[in-house]
Amino acid sequence: MDSERWDERLERWIAVLVGAAIGLAVLAFGGVRIGEFLWIEGLMALALLLWGVRIWTVRDHRLLWPPVCWGVLGFGLWAVWRTAVADVAYVAWGEGMRIATYTALYFVAVNNLNRQSVAQGLAWFLAGLATLLCFYGAWQFATGANAVWGFERSADYVRRASGTYMNPNHFAGLLALLLPVAIGTVIAGRMKPVGRVLLGYAALAMMAGLALSLSRGGWAAASVGVGLVLLALSRHRDYRRAAVVSVAVIVVGIGAVAMRSHWIQGRVAQSQDLEPTARNSRPHIWRAAVGMWQDHPWFGVGPAHFSERFKAYRTRWVHGEPERAHNDYLDALADWGVLGVTVLAVPLVLLGYGVVRTLRQVRRDPGDLEVKRSGRYAFVLGASGGLAALAAHSLADFNWHIPANAMVAVLWMGLLTGYFRYATDDWWVSSRWPWRWAVSLGLILPLTGLLGWDLVQRGRETRHLERAQRAIPASDGQVADLEAAWRIDSRNAWTAYRLAEAYRLRSFTGEGEFRQWGQRALEWFEVAARLNPFEPVFRHRAGMCLDWLGEPDRAAGYYQAARELDPEGRITSFYMGWHEMQKGNLAEARRWFTLSTEQGWPPYEPAMDYLRVLDEREAVLMRRGMEPGAGR
Repeated sequence: MDSERWDERLERWIAVLVGAAIGLAVLAFGGVRIGEFLWIEGLMALALLLWGVRIWTVRDHRLLWPPVCWGVLGFGLWAVWRTAVADVAYVAWGEGMRIATYTALYFVAVNNLNRQSVAQGLAWFLAGLATLLCFYGAWQFATGANAVWGFERSADYVRRASGTYMNPNHFAGLLALLLPVAIGTVIAGRMKPVGRVLLGYAALAMMAGLALSLSRGGWAAASVGVGLVLLALSRHRDYRRAAVVSVAVIVVGIGAVAMRSHWIQGRVAQSQDLEPTARNSRPHIWRAAVGMWQDHPWFGVGPAHFSERFKAYRTRWVHGEPERAHNDYLDALADWGVLGVTVLAVPLVLLGYGVVRTLRQVRRDPGDLEVKRSGRYAFVLGASGGLAALAAHSLADFNWHIPANAMVAVLWMGLLTGYFRYATDDWWVSSRWPWRWAVSLGLILPLTGLLGWDLVQRGRETRHLERAQRAIPASDGQVADLEAAWRIDSRNAWTAYRLAEAYRLRSFTGEGEFRQWGQRALEWFEVAARLNPFEPVFRHRAGMCLDWLGEPDRAAGYYQAARELDPEGRITSFYMGWHEMQKGNLAEARRWFTLSTEQGWPPYEPAMDYLRVLDEREAVLMRRGMEPGAGR
């Protein structure tokens, strides 16, 4: 096989692996679960290895390394350092592995997916996949089915399309990323009429799926991305008519659907997500993120630490547990601080500058006097529009923390960087031996080793944790699997917590060596608290053990420590009431249970149950002529 054919085959295999990784992420709930993400890591490790094979077996292989690559590498190294010094090591490691996976995807895309046919093939694959998911979403909307692959979504998402995502907003984020590319290619891309019709149909399906997601942020973001594409095309005389017609069709279609759909009208009328006085609204979550940044301005609280640190910054208006800040900019500021955000901004600014230069060069294919359409221009413009849509959506959501959406965005960034070669030849590096060794030893091998090691280690750990989840609570089998997971990775505070809970449940039976089981549970709760010092549940569960073992004075310190970590948490207030109830202080218990019901809406049901128990007990005491609040 000659060198050119071998090179082309390697590139196609790499493209297949990249497409498989992103496709798996999209189909597997957005790639948010560890089990599926480990497979994604493995596919990207294989893609890296094939890149290494390509470097060493293709004689004329060249490296494309514009300045933006240095920026991406710089942020990757910054992330390695911040992960190493983070307060909660296990959480930071998970975030670091996501960043490593995205870094691998970016460099693989820049240097291996250079052929225009490969970029178009990936775009077509993603558009086709999104079209199928839109049909699935339409079925969810029409039938009210509220499950994805057998897993129930939140009840809030009934009659909203989400495809294979659990959250309709993130599904809308994917469509907003892909829609500008599809529309730009239909209008300006070079393809056969049949292909244009099929891609146009896919664009219509994606617009319908976006509408049925009922995601207002997704609508706004897609409007930004598509609007920028159509605005740019309308300034080009060859595409002006098609762009104007597209705008008219979209506006009329949106107006007709909005006027006839009470679902969409109702969704538009709902604005509590941004209402400062509404519970669990985004402004209250944003305020917590700003508070974290103000307390840790330069380096932030740590990678993916927003969720871990949130409880100390919550207000009484936020009783939920938001995983992210629902604003990627504030989330980045809270997690990474000013210095980290600055390092992150460098490659983004360099990418934007390079895209502007590239657009000028690919607006018309050089020397093409008969066919005015340009596939390069269509893709560069469409991918830029998709990234602009993501930037807009990031103001009100956290798509960058959904692996599937982040990977599509990184793929667009990598392909756009690869298109810089049409603007200048300055960034090509010849295939000399020093560069081959530098890329192999400094980038490919470290990333491949890191992803492969994590795949094996966390894969083994996850397998034991999943088996423990299915086992009978507190059984010998569950404890054995949890201990096996702990031996694999002793940084996971939640593994320690689950072991503690197993021993606590054994102790609470009151049978046999229940005191020894209680002491064992306390030891594991202490381990969990040491690994994650910001989680209140480890403290008040330890307090429950001490109350059970007859040490209420010692337990009080644990409850107070939990309250200091989560002063406005309704669950923490509930356990304060539970503690007072064990001591026989019924009046004080009532005060805490009442506070718990006031720290969220609807009122916290366990607290309501205990208030009813107290009411019944006081009614009995009053019938007996005793003073309410007395007795145990």
